[in-house]
Amino acid sequence: MYVPWRRVFSWHCSACGECCLKYKPKLTFYEYLKLKHTGFVEERANRYYIRKVNGKCPFQEGRLCTLQENKPLACKVFPFLVKKNAKDELALYEYEGEEFYVYVATDCRNTVLAKKPTERLEKLVREAVELVLGKKRKVEEITCKTENLNFWKTPKKRCR
Repeated sequence: MYVPWRRVFSWHCSACGECCLKYKPKLTFYEYLKLKHTGFVEERANRYYIRKVNGKCPFQEGRLCTLQENKPLACKVFPFLVKKNAKDELALYEYEGEEFYVYVATDCRNTVLAKKPTERLEKLVREAVELVLGKKRKVEEITCKTENLNFWKTPKKRCR
């Protein structure tokens, strides 16, 4: 379930890997073209998704993603969902004069609900919007940082 971002106090990524088990990320057409050679994509009603294998994302190794910088946009912005057309004042986020409606997944273990979001959460919402708009390509704040390129063997992480 998703709630408007203004009903969320805080959230952080702890690299638990549960999102890779629970969700089937929707791919953009470009992401579909980049990943279709892997055999791990599926099409349903002109929409593209990563196909689960044995109940998990095939790109998940241990708790983390092997795609990292090349992961789909839906994965980069998780647990945030950014919409252009909605009419929920609590989800409203204005960015450079445009209105967006941002929601947060409540079934992520690190989503903490409350009446007033932290400044940190607002910073994460901004990054999600910038990623969706293509103004930013690299995730800096949303995803847990890994210090070691061999992170799937022995993770050394720095989570905010």
